[in-house]
Amino acid sequence: GRGGRGRGRGGHMTFSVEAVGIGRGEALPPPTLQPSPLFPPLEYKPVPLQAGEEIEYMLALKQEFRGAMKSLPYFIKPSAPKKDIERYSDKYQMPGPAENAIEWSPDWRQLPPELKIRVQKTRKERRTVPAPKRQAKVSADKEEAIKKLETLEKKEEEVTSEEEEE
Repeated sequence: GRGGRGRGRGGHMTFSVEAVGIGRGEALPPPTLQPSPLFPPLEYKPVPLQAGEEIEYMLALKQEFRGAMKSLPYFIKPSAPKKDIERYSDKYQMPGPAENAIEWSPDWRQLPPELKIRVQKTRKERRTVPAPKRQAKVSADKEEAIKKLETLEKKEEEVTSEEEEE
């Protein structure tokens, strides 16, 4: 068997000639020697720009408004294009928080208090207060332990002295 290998031996075109507009058996059109025009002829001419003091004022207002919008903190600046070669590891490095961050300090009197970010206070101040109490407990425990040991020693001495007498 042949095994169905290869692309055949001619005999069929790679695209449908009927879709292009040529019937079966017709001769192909002759090759064109000149390049096609770059742009087709315009059907509608563009309207000329309006001139006048009022239109110039509106244009200046529009440009000023755009500039003001770009200076606001809400305007997100596009990330700077990388100058170096793009590396495989660059894809997996997390961008830093300073990159494209917005510095925003709202008026907290106009916002509910639960939205305000609270900074966690360090607990070192709380720890310094109970520390002396623990030391007092430890010293009291030590004293009790010493007393117990002394009493045990006395009992042992009594026991050993009784054994010696016998």
